[in-house]
Amino acid sequence: MPVRSKTHHFVPQILQKRFCFKDNLTWYSRRRGDGSYSTPELIHTKKAFCIDNYYSIIVDEELSDSVERKFYGNIDNFLGEFIPAALAAIESNKVPRLSQECLNSARRVIFEMIKRTPDFVRKYDDVLVGKDIITAALSEGERAGIDADEQADLQSELRDSQKLKELGRSVRVQATIKRSERVESALDEFEVKWAISKSRHSFILSSMMAYRIGNGGSNGLASESVEIWMPISPKVSLVLLKDKKKQIPSLVLESADSIRKFNEFAVRNSSQIASHSQSLIESLTGNKSRYGEVHFRNSKQPH
Repeated sequence: MPVRSKTHHFVPQILQKRFCFKDNLTWYSRRRGDGSYSTPELIHTKKAFCIDNYYSIIVDEELSDSVERKFYGNIDNFLGEFIPAALAAIESNKVPRLSQECLNSARRVIFEMIKRTPDFVRKYDDVLVGKDIITAALSEGERAGIDADEQADLQSELRDSQKLKELGRSVRVQATIKRSERVESALDEFEVKWAISKSRHSFILSSMMAYRIGNGGSNGLASESVEIWMPISPKVSLVLLKDKKKQIPSLVLESADSIRKFNEFAVRNSSQIASHSQSLIESLTGNKSRYGEVHFRNSKQPH
């Protein structure tokens, strides 16, 4: 029987590696309890943007990593092929050519990236949801006249915070990956564009990964002005938008000012950020690294 994976990356390592300073080390900062960001540090991508058992669900009364391995594994495999191919085309000053199947997959994958992060469910508490479920089951059981042993079992689960967390997490994960025909239909209206920086200014990577900008409030994806941005490297962001009049070029050079505003938006709305650039992440967090200025050739720092 294969060993169940426990460390689940909500930002795939295949994406993180594009934002590395050297090898698999990235400059990383996490939002603290007071809302500020921690001092940037170099850490390995294995230890960044991950939570133990974040996608584990209960299957046959046992914890299962099936969602992590199969659902998100397939998404990460797609990105592992899609991102290098797109970047290679752009580096050759060409527009990435996407088949209809690839375009459809890209739309849906990007929307899943929005949902897979803890920033998407900030107000969701796995333990409280599990507690609500057991409390409701206990109340219903009492009305239905369940025996004393069953009541005792439910009362025991109600006191077990780990069991409550596992139950609430299962509900969250399965609700997150549930497909929506309405959303998929709305996504069909979006086209893929590419925002590019050819200057020293770069996009950061954040725990949100993909951002809905100008979403028209409650109209969501139905709004004509909504755009979904997902940086896939420091110099390239994929953009989903509606362009019915075909007025927007496939490749768009972004100004330094617009990239800075984008990064600041990411910092405000995310819980964790990373970058290949020490100076950029220090500028955005307002904190200097405890390492001092690190140069590429002597970048073997603790991580």
